Amino acid sequence: MKNKVIHILISVVFIFSCEKEGQIIEDNGEGITIEFLEGLNDDPTYQLSKDSNGFYNLNLDRNTNQTIQRITGRILRNGYPLVDLGSGAQPKNINWESNLYWWLLEGDTVANITYTYLNLFTGELVYVNLPPLINWKEVIVPIINENSYSNQETGIVNTVIAPIQEMIGDTMKIKMTYIHSITQKEEGSNSFDIIGERVFKDSTYVILK
Repeated sequence: MKNKVIHILISVVFIFSCEKEGQIIEDNGEGITIEFLEGLNDDPTYQLSKDSNGFYNLNLDRNTNQTIQRITGRILRNGYPLVDLGSGAQPKNINWESNLYWWLLEGDTVANITYTYLNLFTGELVYVNLPPLINWKEVIVPIINENSYSNQETGIVNTVIAPIQEMIGDTMKIKMTYIHSITQKEEGSNSFDIIGERVFKDSTYVILK
């Protein structure tokens, strides 16, 4: 009889130990993809054409110094908007880089300001040109918005480029990067640990014409 009791107690202790340890779940970024959309824009009206070398072409506006163009990419996991172990379905921060910059020199005009108001005595709309905004020190200006967030429901992410006329004939390289936190947690737990990083990136080229 004593031997039976001891055997049962040992079995109970063994089962309890197995349940306490649990299974470790790890999110190492498996299945994540990041890419530029075809035409570099999700709106067909503003998509760029591609030449035989696989480079996109952007015609710069000759009537203004900067040409504004929206650039679109997408981040997914196994074909669906990215959900991760650490933060779930939340917007993901994407970093954008370009190989082109321009200098804003001291004394350059940053903006011309016009003040508009309605003259209550004459009923006319009056425009007044105010003194221009002048740059006070030299600064290097990137032609791309360097950070943006993805749409958590679609995985779509946008940035804006603004090349200047002096760049006509240049080839612009655009790179998008997402840094994924590798996380792990014990099954059934609400807390997780960050144990590393994994980098996802894609790049494309645009010829400025």
